[in-house]
Amino acid sequence: FINDLKVRAGWGKTGNQLIPNVYNAYTLYAADPSNNAYDINGTGTSIVGGFDLVQFGNPQGKWETNTSTNIGIDAVLLNNKVELVVDWYNRLTSNMLTQIAIPRTAGTGTIPYTNIGSVQNRGIDLGINFRDKKGDFRYQLGMNFGHYKNEVKKLNDDPNATVFGFTTRLPAISATKAGLPIASYYGYIVDGIIKDDAEAAAAPKFGTYTRAGVFKFRDINGDGVITAADRTIMGNPHPKFTYGLNINLGYKNWDLTMFGQGVQGNQLFNYVRYWTDFNVFQGNRSKEMLYDSWRKPGDNAKLPRLNSGDATSQQVSSYFLEDGSYLRLKNIQLTYTLPSTLLKKLGMSSAQVYIQGQNVFTLTKYTGLDPDINLRRSGNDNQDTHMGIDEGAYPVAKSYLVGLRFGF
Repeated sequence: FINDLKVRAGWGKTGNQLIPNVYNAYTLYAADPSNNAYDINGTGTSIVGGFDLVQFGNPQGKWETNTSTNIGIDAVLLNNKVELVVDWYNRLTSNMLTQIAIPRTAGTGTIPYTNIGSVQNRGIDLGINFRDKKGDFRYQLGMNFGHYKNEVKKLNDDPNATVFGFTTRLPAISATKAGLPIASYYGYIVDGIIKDDAEAAAAPKFGTYTRAGVFKFRDINGDGVITAADRTIMGNPHPKFTYGLNINLGYKNWDLTMFGQGVQGNQLFNYVRYWTDFNVFQGNRSKEMLYDSWRKPGDNAKLPRLNSGDATSQQVSSYFLEDGSYLRLKNIQLTYTLPSTLLKKLGMSSAQVYIQGQNVFTLTKYTGLDPDINLRRSGNDNQDTHMGIDEGAYPVAKSYLVGLRFGF
């Protein structure tokens, strides 16, 4: 039953010197005639160019420290037909490098990276492969599974300290604080659309916004009104687990290979809907805005009534959150290998014909272009606080290939 068994354990401490800005330690000034020219004598005739602050420096910045503990098992079973790999790990990153907000009165220079707090990642990775052969038929099945828990242990000496992330045209979309995963979604929670005047009268008041046909925002603190104090943690960009599947089938000269990958249990913030579902700019609108907006009492609508003066509905809220789970067939290939008798006649050592498809299909409930979004933060390198926010990332291409391989 057991052909080979190995138990592994390890502990280590490493440093990360990859500070995104190589000049992070230095406070920098630069000449800019449009912003820092000075009228020395006050007459308007003796303008002299000057320098202003373009970057705050942090000479105290140092490497991040990663402390890792892992325990693993490698096993070969059932007459070498099954291979099993299991890894449990616990990684603590201290002296994290990140950008923190500073008062605008200090200036508008680039914010430096600062060592703050620590974050822990604990998880398990599992890989299993099974291979066998029955006459001319051969097959190999493989699966991998990964689960992790991300938690910020400390930001600084203030247990309530919060780093807010992604504020492009909106209040902060994410919040990072002790006890929560990095980049937890932060905003108002929407409990549907107010269907009629009676429901509007009983709903918590959001200034003059509350009426029939608008979002019903949840009153988190129970004071009967909706204010910034009712913003709360509303979602998690981190998946519950990830997985992959490999299937290799062969019969005589034919081979079929397939590879799929999936993510389960994460949420995505569909920032594109900010532009397409509300009146925030002059441009195209979504079909949902046309067909699923509230029109009359009793409507079971998804979007508020159309109102050119509405500046509240597009606030950061759970409306923008969607299930980001998906399963994608990344690659499928059918290959035919020419028989050796024919190869000898042709004077070749090997020859194959294949048909390949990449990113053939994706199973998902996500309404955006691609649930496997690019991690990018507009105008900033600090991408951790932007995790799961879809700014309209370009989707991966679907492609089909036909090829020949020859060997002489």
